[in-house]
Amino acid sequence: MGRRNMSSVSSQDEKAGQAVKRRYLPRELRIKAHDMVIRLRLQGMSYNKIIYEVYIALGVRLSKSHISYYVRGLHNPRNGIYISSLECLMPSEDLAFVIGAVIGDGTTKRTKSGDFVMMFRVKDKEFAEEFSRRIANVLGRQALKPRVLKDGRWAIEIKSKILYELLKKPIDIERIRPFVEHCEKCVGAFIRGFFDAEGIVRKDGTMTVVNTDFNLLLYVRDLLRKINVETTSEPKLHTPAGTSVRGRNGKVYKTRKDLYYLQIRKSSNENFYDMVGFTIDRKRKRLEEYLRRRKSRPASTTPIFSLFTPHLFFENNSILKIYLKSSKAL
Repeated sequence: MGRRNMSSVSSQDEKAGQAVKRRYLPRELRIKAHDMVIRLRLQGMSYNKIIYEVYIALGVRLSKSHISYYVRGLHNPRNGIYISSLECLMPSEDLAFVIGAVIGDGTTKRTKSGDFVMMFRVKDKEFAEEFSRRIANVLGRQALKPRVLKDGRWAIEIKSKILYELLKKPIDIERIRPFVEHCEKCVGAFIRGFFDAEGIVRKDGTMTVVNTDFNLLLYVRDLLRKINVETTSEPKLHTPAGTSVRGRNGKVYKTRKDLYYLQIRKSSNENFYDMVGFTIDRKRKRLEEYLRRRKSRPASTTPIFSLFTPHLFFENNSILKIYLKSSKAL
């Protein structure tokens, strides 16, 4: 009797274990079922008919409660820690911003234990907080609080295989293109994240963005043109490979790659401010101060002294003197 009972219990445990395993379908399949349910319900199909159609198409037999949860928005298989594939990653302004920020200030790696890690380290707290908020929206997680490193920078570390595949270096432009160019707002969000990371704003209104990837800067130039922000014709060499530079820690090291820069034309600064902007306070305020000064400055009556060729005034003393006299006359 004891043996039969034990055998019966063991058999029941095995069946229960199998039932638990069957209960959780792969996330990718659940996402397909969810999207199909929403689409069919919008067509006016009944619950019973939806159950039948999903079973025929996907081999998954849903209950009416499943469909009710999906239709009422009480459950979405996209919510949670993991996204199964790039096909399941939805384009959004948040994702576009994350892509731009990571390309500039992020690194990705696969650890020995098999984890897919994305590291983001910046010196501006508000940038780290904005990145944390947006990436949490993308992954359906709670936003992480940035931690302070010994060098004063703010750090965020995220484990995500799908974002690792999307953003591992070298960046594949064709892979990120559908998410960046989804709409005009996504284009602006991507550029904002990238310029927050790599952009430089000087007091005279000069705005540049630097990176070692020449083709990436060409892509950024083309995106800027789509939103009516003009730049220099193509990226130019900023720092050749092998140049000695001093790091944050005071140590001198040699650059391993050529560093290129792309410059925004000052005539497009206002468009950039309206269409893109900055998350980082110090960059945003510097651009705002320049735009305020520019609006309060009387228009020049001498076309030769273009605001877009300030180097002329420093390369030729005679031109500088004439410019100063003209300024006094105004």
